[in-house]
Amino acid sequence: MPNPPQPTFRHRVEFRLFRVLDRLLSAFPKSTVQTLGRGMGLLAFHLDRRHRNVALENIRASNLGLTDQQAHDVARASFRHFGELLFSSIPMMHAEASELDRLVTVEGLEHFDAAVAEGKGFIQLTGHYGNWEAIALAQSRHGRGLAVIARELDNPLLEPELTRLRTRFGNTVIPKDGGVRGSLKALKAGQGVGFLLDQDALGMGIFVRFMGRWASTFLTAGTLAVRFDLPILPVFSWPEADGSTTVRFDPPFHAPRTENADQDIWTATQLMTHRIEAQVRKDPRWWFWMHQRFKTQPKDGHPVPPQEWIESYSASFPPQA
Repeated sequence: MPNPPQPTFRHRVEFRLFRVLDRLLSAFPKSTVQTLGRGMGLLAFHLDRRHRNVALENIRASNLGLTDQQAHDVARASFRHFGELLFSSIPMMHAEASELDRLVTVEGLEHFDAAVAEGKGFIQLTGHYGNWEAIALAQSRHGRGLAVIARELDNPLLEPELTRLRTRFGNTVIPKDGGVRGSLKALKAGQGVGFLLDQDALGMGIFVRFMGRWASTFLTAGTLAVRFDLPILPVFSWPEADGSTTVRFDPPFHAPRTENADQDIWTATQLMTHRIEAQVRKDPRWWFWMHQRFKTQPKDGHPVPPQEWIESYSASFPPQA
């Protein structure tokens, strides 16, 4: 194995700043931390013009039917939310089990158990909505551990610290560079593998419809679901008015399988993307609008799926009201 990278001066400074911020935030009451985070999010909304414009463009181009003022309000609320998430996630990662139970309410664990009961592993599906770190942490606290694919941090001092916090209740982390191999190993052991399926996949993805637009989407989750007939377990989270977070598992489902594997993988990916979209539509304030989700668009060499696939999907899975 290659030797781990040696920490640079910048890495050491970043690590010390993290330690200071960690101690400061852990010393404040939860409400104070959340207020500070929301304030930083609002400050970023006003000062970070580039990401503000990305968020506004994404919202206006999506088929949410919002006015310009409503789009502005959603973008502003999204910045506030993710500022709060950034600040509150640090002390939450240290929370003891009893404190975590007060911070996060988990619903639908019977659906997790149903996916496990099939005995062949499963795909746990979510997106950059609400607080995905709270999902993984809270479910493992309830004895429902998960294998999570995660990109290693550039800072070799911070990476083991983050991994320790993420795995302290029983989760495991699969490095993104070996994601397929690690996923297969976890599935073989009957584990669930977590996927956040709403990132731009650049030229490595397949195009599915998301919020009324084509979006390049990674196909690993769809490929695994189809190849091994795995249950797909949707789970989402959102903040409550009292500052707590609710996590909800939905019933697992299977993607259809036919004699056309490529079409089945596309259908599975579209089905999973639709579940994320349905959650975003319930309350778009909690989605990560400042990500350039739609940057990659169809072109030569990266076409949209054949029309017959789209028509077959629309006939089998009509949009829900």
